[in-house]
Amino acid sequence: MITWLFTGIYQDDEFYEYNIFLKHRPTFQYHFRSPLGMQDMPKDYPTDLIIEEAVFDEFINKKHWSDNDFLETAICGILYLGSIYFLTFGIIKQLKK
Repeated sequence: MITWLFTGIYQDDEFYEYNIFLKHRPTFQYHFRSPLGMQDMPKDYPTDLIIEEAVFDEFINKKHWSDNDFLETAICGILYLGSIYFLTFGIIKQLKK
């Protein structure tokens, strides 16, 4: 649950590559992308897409947990591997009963 709340995947708004990142606050949203890309905000843009763009800006462009990509990737890796380990260990323990 902690892994889901504090990590995410975002799609780069210029090159459309996927990256893992640590969120600055917990949220259930896991995938982040910019509906605008590198374009300017048009005046008649739909409200739901404006909200999606604001969330992308908050989590990706404005607030970063860390500027060190290696540290961020290492912590995300530990969270993912730890989650897989504990899930597997719990399932095996339940099957042995």
